[in-house]
Amino acid sequence: MTGIHTGDVDVTVTLHRAEPAPDDGGWQDIVEISAHAASGELMVRGMMDDLTEELPVLSFDGPGTYRLRVHARGRHTPTDPAPDQVGDQVTEWYLVQVWPAPAHDVAVLRPTTHSTVTTTGTPTSANGPYSAAGIPSSG
Repeated sequence: MTGIHTGDVDVTVTLHRAEPAPDDGGWQDIVEISAHAASGELMVRGMMDDLTEELPVLSFDGPGTYRLRVHARGRHTPTDPAPDQVGDQVTEWYLVQVWPAPAHDVAVLRPTTHSTVTTTGTPTSANGPYSAAGIPSSG
């Protein structure tokens, strides 16, 4: 889930055969999760609308378990655009790195905005809870 309620975000997906190094390009949050694609159709989807740009299928190697490293920047930027300005300004950027890998626990690699991890390893956020998948949800 994004930090903003309405508007455009920039999402880049990169597919890898083995674990890549995290991108250190000024990302505020970096979280890793595992996802099982039983059908081989694991994709980034828009919640209410179709995406304006087609992103690659995340489960590029067919059915199985994948590791997703989600980098985020701008999730906690205060915005409240007027209805006629929605979509005119991108305030959030995401990079999703994906590779086939056995399932592992959620890993919070960089919680520099308002994200923390409890002593039980459960991710939380001051601006709202994490989703069941471990990706920060909107707050």
